[in-house]
Amino acid sequence: APPTSNMANDNNHPKPFEWLSGGLFFGKKDGIESVDSCKDSAVLLKGIDENLSSILDESIDAQEQESKDDGEKNAPSPSAFLASRLARLRFLLYDERSQQDNRRPAVATATMGSLTGEKHQHLMPKLIENLQNLPFESRKHVAAIFNYLLVCGFEGVDRDGYVSIMNTFRDYVGGHFDRILTSIVQGHEVTLAGSSDIGLHCGAMYRSCFKHVDLYRRLVSSTENVENYIFPFLDKFVHLPNFDVSSDAMESLRFIFIAGSDTQVVDDSAQGEFAELVASFLIRDYDAIWDARFNLRLMSDEANYMTKRIALQILSTVLLTRSNYAVMIKYVNSRRNLILVMKLLRDTSPHITLDAFHVFKVFVANPNKIPEVEKILRDNSEKLCAYLETLHKSKEDSDQQFRDEKALIIATIRGL
Repeated sequence: APPTSNMANDNNHPKPFEWLSGGLFFGKKDGIESVDSCKDSAVLLKGIDENLSSILDESIDAQEQESKDDGEKNAPSPSAFLASRLARLRFLLYDERSQQDNRRPAVATATMGSLTGEKHQHLMPKLIENLQNLPFESRKHVAAIFNYLLVCGFEGVDRDGYVSIMNTFRDYVGGHFDRILTSIVQGHEVTLAGSSDIGLHCGAMYRSCFKHVDLYRRLVSSTENVENYIFPFLDKFVHLPNFDVSSDAMESLRFIFIAGSDTQVVDDSAQGEFAELVASFLIRDYDAIWDARFNLRLMSDEANYMTKRIALQILSTVLLTRSNYAVMIKYVNSRRNLILVMKLLRDTSPHITLDAFHVFKVFVANPNKIPEVEKILRDNSEKLCAYLETLHKSKEDSDQQFRDEKALIIATIRGL
């Protein structure tokens, strides 16, 4: 049975990081009981490093053959030891957080000391680079440990004690930024070989990185970084046949494109800086993002339902965010963009038509329309108003804001 926690009966304070704490208790495996009782994170990390090297140096088949030759068929393999040590380290990190009377994050501090020390500072990038070579459970534990260390100072009643640990790990990731991000992005490619869990783990690590404004700044600081670390999501990952991975890739895009919004920022003090960084890169790389990718691929007839819907939601949020004024003006002053959105207004899916309406209303509400845009609205005013009158009629009874917005848009079009 799992060990009991001092907070087991405490309903006043929910355990922090419950969203990461699944599967904390793991059964023992023959021959590795010592790992299950180890409480020294430095010893565990040393063993993880050695196990990983063994796995990479020899193929599993060669290890199994050698074991048979020696008559040690039941001896635990390096893969088994690696999985056990990662599971134990993960357990120690989370269990420490669940102890209400433990205000000193000794395990997290020792873990960070070892990971950033000279002997093992290569370990986390090496683990992420080789996720596809690790056992299924090990991949899950690597992602959980990585995510925990990156966000442990954002949540929980005791978060103040973890801020320095989180920031140290943030700086550690920043010091290996290109190596780690390249591996995380390439991890989505492995999905094509059938390992969909790797893409999901990499997506979670990707989003954890960019909850930090310092790492987000690195991501969008240059067009080269955007091309390397964001465009693969737009070009490939959201179009993958695996629904779980493509949906997760769209969620990562949403996270990056609306990082400055109220609902997205974890660190309130950084919200303004996030908003400025988002606005800067969205206008700097406007043509490559909106014309070449969003419009042509994510909102085209060929795009699937999920892709079109989330793309419209991202677009409407971007256009309605005050800090993105320059992006909004450029997007709505385009005849081609208006025609695309008007086509989506007539989509067969009521959800897509509703999302398209929230983009269309920005074109109509713009007081400084270019002549080409105003002409399209004026020439089609009768048909547009007739269609909008019936659009989501049932929603008007329960959503006053939608009813008022629709009435205003219809009145504005008629006033042209």
